[in-house]
Amino acid sequence: MADVAWHSVDLAPVVLVHGTEPLIAARALERLKALARERDPEVAIHEIGGESAVAGALAQVTSPSLFGEGRFVLVPDLQSAPESLVNEVSSYIRSPEDDVTLVLVHRGGNRGKKLLDALKKAGVQRVAADPLKRAGDKQTFVTAEFTRAGRRIQPDAAAALVDAFGTDLSELAAISRQLIEDTTPEGGEQAAPVTLEHVRGVTAGRVETTAFAVADATIAGREAEALVLLQQARLAGADPVPLVAAMASKMRGLTKVSTPGASARSLGMPEWMVKNLSRDARGWSDRSLARALNAVAQADHEVKGAGRDPQWSVQRMIIEISRARRTR
Repeated sequence: MADVAWHSVDLAPVVLVHGTEPLIAARALERLKALARERDPEVAIHEIGGESAVAGALAQVTSPSLFGEGRFVLVPDLQSAPESLVNEVSSYIRSPEDDVTLVLVHRGGNRGKKLLDALKKAGVQRVAADPLKRAGDKQTFVTAEFTRAGRRIQPDAAAALVDAFGTDLSELAAISRQLIEDTTPEGGEQAAPVTLEHVRGVTAGRVETTAFAVADATIAGREAEALVLLQQARLAGADPVPLVAAMASKMRGLTKVSTPGASARSLGMPEWMVKNLSRDARGWSDRSLARALNAVAQADHEVKGAGRDPQWSVQRMIIEISRARRTR
């Protein structure tokens, strides 16, 4: 079975969309339907599910057509399909029709495992509709949302959106649509790429965004700005633990790109992220990085129960890191 990404899946005689993330499955289906209509505007679209999932249903819609139009056949809930349909699919995949695209959606679970094994053995194209966990995958999702709308978003803007809304994929999709609508000019004018400033306009006050803004100002040595942002984060309800976590994430990135011979490939990071971190790292030496990492470790220890005043621990960490960067 050949695994393909949901945003680059192409038409094939049989395609399996397999996983528990409904939004990823929906995006894969939207793409496949659009490609089918692009290839043949007269394509007939059939869905076999619910009451229509009866014996012989697949044969009826995949048999050769008198008019020669293409057909797009969707089985939306393979994991709960009746045994008769499962058996029919099992037989069909051995010799699929050339002018038919059969899309099977299995939303997880063990039911239908025998058919899944048969699809794998047949080398059927598989889209993994799994929950997105890595930040890089979520940024790819955001970029694809803009591409679907004929728009572009700058990489640092996509990263900021994920920082603010990445815990909920549906919310991430919704805020992407809002940004697209808010930044699309009227009258058919060419729209410029969405920038970090656009994103900041819709993420103002988000605790996650504020935490990374504090970290960015701190590693740049802008102590006064970082402390003001820290106060804003507190007013927004930011807990000390994610504030320290954001700082730790930034410091780990700086340390990685400061390693001799480090590259996007060796670090497993996007090229733009390595470029931005490398720019930030120019203001740091091995000695100042070590001092800053010690400050993060101490703050992390204290905000998780070892200190009397977590708020003061975070403030002291910011002061220590800002001054370590400036003194080098």
